[in-house]
Amino acid sequence: MKTIIWRASLKEAPAALRYCKRCGVKTAFRSSGLFRVNAQQKSLDVWLVYKCSQCDSTWKLSVLSRVPPRSIPPELLRGFFGNDRDLALRYAADTALLKQNGAEPEQPEIGIIGPETTLANVDVPPGEPLRIRLIAEQPLAVRAEAILRGKLGLSRSEFERMLSIRRLVCVSGHDLKKARLSGEIIVELR
Repeated sequence: MKTIIWRASLKEAPAALRYCKRCGVKTAFRSSGLFRVNAQQKSLDVWLVYKCSQCDSTWKLSVLSRVPPRSIPPELLRGFFGNDRDLALRYAADTALLKQNGAEPEQPEIGIIGPETTLANVDVPPGEPLRIRLIAEQPLAVRAEAILRGKLGLSRSEFERMLSIRRLVCVSGHDLKKARLSGEIIVELR
């Protein structure tokens, strides 16, 4: 069975929409990729710093609040102090955390690494299924359906028809119409 692997990752951190006190309107705030760590007696607060795209005023996304330092894994703590780029991207992409902090996350721009494949150029012997592994490095707020339709060159109705006649089957147990990109989703094209 031929297998295609597509890896999905963020091209950049999604913007957070929120009210800017200086601008006086709701604007997009972009992650600076920098953490602010503050010690309060025997606990730590950690924020990810954002900047307004219009006026450069800052807003701090609360990552951890009043947490004992010993309860934070050492590598995570080093990442906060060292402004680890991947760690900052992971927190900036956490839509639940953004909403919890009163921000409205924008739709992230996703990059897909892997072979360019459409139904027209699939090179598979007749009767042999094609396995597609869609792997997300971190949980993403994008539906798997949108990625699969785009990569396979399918309209929504074509996609739904292929699901209904079982030409396209998710073997990893996900509901392809609802599943968000997280971990690995395995699909077979029969």
